[in-house]
Amino acid sequence: MTVLLPVLTLIAASAQQYVEPGIPVTGELVDAGVFNWTTKSWVQPDRVARLRAASLTVYNNTCTYTSGNNYDGIGLCTTFFDEGRIPSTSDPLAPPAASDDNLISSFEIAYCTRNANGTIDLKVGFYNNWGGCMSGMAGTPWTGTLSSVATAYFDFGAAAGFPLPGDPVPGGSYQCNKVTIALGNSAFCLASDGEGFYDNQVQLDVFAWSVESNTPASGSAPGINLIRAGEPSLSPRGGCTYNIPCGSDPTPWTQFGPTPQNCGHGLDTEDHWWMNVDNEPWGGGQTGSTCTTAPTGGSGCYWFGGNPGNPFASYWLVLGSAGSCSGCNGLPLPYCTSGTSTSGCNATMTMTGVPSAANTGVCNITATNVDGQKTGLIFYGMTQVAVQWGTSSSFLCVKAPTQRTPASNSGGNAGQCNGTISTNINAFFAANPGALGQPLSAGQVLNFQCWYRDPPSPKTTNLSNGLSITMCP
Repeated sequence: MTVLLPVLTLIAASAQQYVEPGIPVTGELVDAGVFNWTTKSWVQPDRVARLRAASLTVYNNTCTYTSGNNYDGIGLCTTFFDEGRIPSTSDPLAPPAASDDNLISSFEIAYCTRNANGTIDLKVGFYNNWGGCMSGMAGTPWTGTLSSVATAYFDFGAAAGFPLPGDPVPGGSYQCNKVTIALGNSAFCLASDGEGFYDNQVQLDVFAWSVESNTPASGSAPGINLIRAGEPSLSPRGGCTYNIPCGSDPTPWTQFGPTPQNCGHGLDTEDHWWMNVDNEPWGGGQTGSTCTTAPTGGSGCYWFGGNPGNPFASYWLVLGSAGSCSGCNGLPLPYCTSGTSTSGCNATMTMTGVPSAANTGVCNITATNVDGQKTGLIFYGMTQVAVQWGTSSSFLCVKAPTQRTPASNSGGNAGQCNGTISTNINAFFAANPGALGQPLSAGQVLNFQCWYRDPPSPKTTNLSNGLSITMCP
């Protein structure tokens, strides 16, 4: 188990903070599924578990307050900013898979609403670092355009077709949803520890994220309410990321089954957040005296009175990574055992190029050392296995269901080990949108193997070893 070092908090807990009441959650949290930002469509349920499993969680803030959870409304002229930290390799206690930047391939948020489907209009931004609680703002609202300064910015309004789910029975009790956004071709690079180096200073080491709302009000209440999260008594700091164990949330409203929900307390998320009240509505048209949802305290750091006596002042966020963005090479990893053909050949899997979820460029998956002048093909699947291939020396290394690519001749010379079987998987996926695993997303793991004819062998065929790859954007 890794225990990560905390950054030094340079803003006193009482500085520019106001106690902000919340609204108790009375319903259950609904897992609304995974929305593919590239295709602007919802991922089929049978693919959701595979997509989530293929992504490395680098930030998780999902544990909720032990004495009952709350949510907070976002008005049309306010913006919420929260923070967290992703460890870099220079953190003295960095977990084994830490990198100095991360290709963020997914994020998950949670909110409650009484508004109908087709009206939920949120804008979510991410920033390499903006300091803890908007460090340095000193109560002065930020008045710039967030989309122009964000590392990545996602508008779930009209341009995206209002995809975020609302309340199936609008106007009644609140519907609370958690939604995962698979970014696909819009995966973005987020520096670890703010700028790629651990400084042990909150202004430099944490990333920031923001939420704005243009969702119409529900009566006198805001249309969108963010779910509070973060509870250090339930999870290690940084829990449910890398090799750090998850915590366990026994709160019934978070459960999707009979057992407590795994959860994390976000690494170095602080017990306060910044509410920006600028009277200039990125999200809606209310200004001046009509900005009725803004608190009287104005822009500043808000909290709920201090944890553990009160809810921790942070919000629900999970970040998934496809690995380091500066070197996304598909992480080709050989596994399993190659069979020995009747000519003494051991076919070996390799990869050249970059496997692209956008199907750009060339990426060849190749079996070398194949018997010459044999027919063969490359096939793939989502799950690894090691099952003996009849009574031969080969092993089936990819579990069904599998997908074949077109067959070809290995070339070379009969009786020699100089044949090759190869396929350009980027071209194959571009030409076969209905193939297994489609549509692909950055961070998705695929497993490949070569099958080829060998008539004298026990099953008249033989197999190479396996090759696991991770899709890049």
